Amino acid sequence: MKKHIFLLLIFTSFITYSQFGGMRNQRQRQMPQTPQQAPEPDFKVEKYIGIIIYDIEKAAKKTGVKLSSDKGKKFSGLLTKYNKEVKDIRRINSFTLRSTKEMVENYQKKVAKTGDLTDQVKVQKKLADNLKPISETLKIEDEDLSKKLKEILTPKQYKKWLKYNRKQGKFLPKEEK
Repeated sequence: MKKHIFLLLIFTSFITYSQFGGMRNQRQRQMPQTPQQAPEPDFKVEKYIGIIIYDIEKAAKKTGVKLSSDKGKKFSGLLTKYNKEVKDIRRINSFTLRSTKEMVENYQKKVAKTGDLTDQVKVQKKLADNLKPISETLKIEDEDLSKKLKEILTPKQYKKWLKYNRKQGKFLPKEEK
């Protein structure tokens, strides 16, 4: 009887050691994790200033306009014209957009390495100065498009148009009541 109890005690101790003690050994044998590197900075300058090229079919679907109707053709024509003008603005200012993007990304890399935020105000001011003329031009184009769309769309469709734009990141004038 004593031998059976002794064997039972030995087997249970082996089992508990293999379950718990083996886990510790297994964790120690794993390769140490390398610290994750921060992702490369990717400043989306076009999104920052509000450059959006509309997908006409998606915009029509979101606003509830049928492209086959007369209203839909006007809507499509307005968006096509707007997209062309925005692409021209983007092309003309491509050097400014690219240099501003590089400036901000280089600053972000520097901050990630050193943790020094002393030049932040200077970078923000230069960013605003570089992009202000472009954003003012875009604002004029957006207001013009908004006025023209308000004329051809019903109030319900225009409200959907504003909602769609807010989701895209555009800030158009709020609906007047």
